[in-house]
Amino acid sequence: FKSHPNTDIVCSHLNACGGMTSTDKAGDTVVFRLPKMEVGLVVICGCCGKQVAKQMFMENLNIEISYNSVPIRRGGWDLWPNNKCVRVMKRFGMGTQQSDRDGESYLAVSLLNDTRGSIK
Repeated sequence: FKSHPNTDIVCSHLNACGGMTSTDKAGDTVVFRLPKMEVGLVVICGCCGKQVAKQMFMENLNIEISYNSVPIRRGGWDLWPNNKCVRVMKRFGMGTQQSDRDGESYLAVSLLNDTRGSIK
């Protein structure tokens, strides 16, 4: 586990953990560069509770999650593997843009409206 500077976040997966806090009413985005992947799924987990995913992600209309600049349709999301996490892509190639020429892809979480608080 390693602490991140200027935050109270402790992350056990140094290349797969991040957080964001909104300082404005809208417009903040955090982007995660994903390694080259040919199979798999994309899951986002919330911080600070075992039942946070539904409220933090699935019911939160103040965020948008995109894969390679294409918004991921909310109707395809589900709680997985527990109530702390949301599976936003069950498999690759679900109508999203292809990865860049190096095979990397980008997952973005954007704050859309008046979201004063943290999404970790």
